[in-house]
Amino acid sequence: MAPVPNTPPAPVVLRLVQELVLGRWRAAGAELYREVASQLEVGAGQEILVAGCGDGTSCEWLAQRTGAAVTGVDSDAEDIEEAEERARQRTPSLPLAFQQASLDDLPHETAVFDAAVGEPVLAAARDPERAVAELARVTKPMGVVVLLQLSWGPTLSADARTLLVDRLGLRPHHVVEWKQMLRDAGVVDLQVQDWTDEGDEAPGVGDEPKLSWQAKMQIVSGSFRRLRWREAREAVERESTLLRELARERALGFQLIRGVKWPHARET
Repeated sequence: MAPVPNTPPAPVVLRLVQELVLGRWRAAGAELYREVASQLEVGAGQEILVAGCGDGTSCEWLAQRTGAAVTGVDSDAEDIEEAEERARQRTPSLPLAFQQASLDDLPHETAVFDAAVGEPVLAAARDPERAVAELARVTKPMGVVVLLQLSWGPTLSADARTLLVDRLGLRPHHVVEWKQMLRDAGVVDLQVQDWTDEGDEAPGVGDEPKLSWQAKMQIVSGSFRRLRWREAREAVERESTLLRELARERALGFQLIRGVKWPHARET
């Protein structure tokens, strides 16, 4: 992809990118969170923290499947408002609570949750490494910590990675990097499950997406305010190439990484 001045992506491009990337994770749905619930090893009378809870769907699933009380935290105020409204209307009897806070500075005391889950948007935190450390900090000794995270695949070019981070606002890491973050936070006995191919039924995955002429006009319109026609055409090609690369097999991975908080804090 030829380097061109950066311009804000058209809304239609953002939607397509989200479908191709986050759609794989969401398509796994109940099966994924059934496995998460099993891995957490908690039950009634215990507490789970979910960092990056979004609209609270995963919190609802985990509360239903484990019987534990679930606290969801997200940095987006609108998502938290939606999660609270969803809980009031759909599941008022479930032990759910939601808080708005930065994922790399959780508003909880140390060692208060029996287990913790880091959702994919944890990678959007200002400091993902610190966000992982915060997950471990608020978990009780010998409690389970689970990360559900996107990872870089072998087929995605460096230019596509840069654009993807810009479009989604989150940065995937290699699996070894996620594991090292957990180790640095004092989480041991790490186990990795690869869920990359579990969401292949998600819309658009495996296909070569095409930009409609309306989508191209949105890109050109946004680009032409800052660029000449040649650069505007290059912007269209840049977005098209990104979508083609994301549709490739295993362009991005998706892993469930599980570990246990070691009871003795590491020296800093």
